[in-house]
Amino acid sequence: MVCLYCGGTTQVTNSRLQKRNNQVWRRRQCEACGNVFTTHESVEFEGSLVVRHSDQRLEPFSRDNLFVSIYESCKHRTDALSNARSLTQTVIGLLRGHIVEGTLERDVIATVTGAALARFDTVAGTMYEAYHPKRR
Repeated sequence: MVCLYCGGTTQVTNSRLQKRNNQVWRRRQCEACGNVFTTHESVEFEGSLVVRHSDQRLEPFSRDNLFVSIYESCKHRTDALSNARSLTQTVIGLLRGHIVEGTLERDVIATVTGAALARFDTVAGTMYEAYHPKRR
């Protein structure tokens, strides 16, 4: 990785696995200017996962779409943006156990997200359920 201050090469001085959000935290130091900065390495789901809709149509997984739907459900909260960021990470963590051969079912995403939102805030859970009804 190159230094964000001078463009020089960097060296990893510390590295830790963050099991909760499945990331690797790294402290880096530039060999040229000596500046220190932190990076987070995580899986890029957008290029790795697809979502299967009930009509069998497939589309790439979009973390952004998940975030927006959660944010819209939390808009009534004063800290909606930070809540939506944290909840998106939580939901992605919960969805990992439902991935089958690189595919997530759309209904599973809706069910897991709705349940997480309902546990966090009943109003947010109700708002989410109104726009993402469970199919039977």
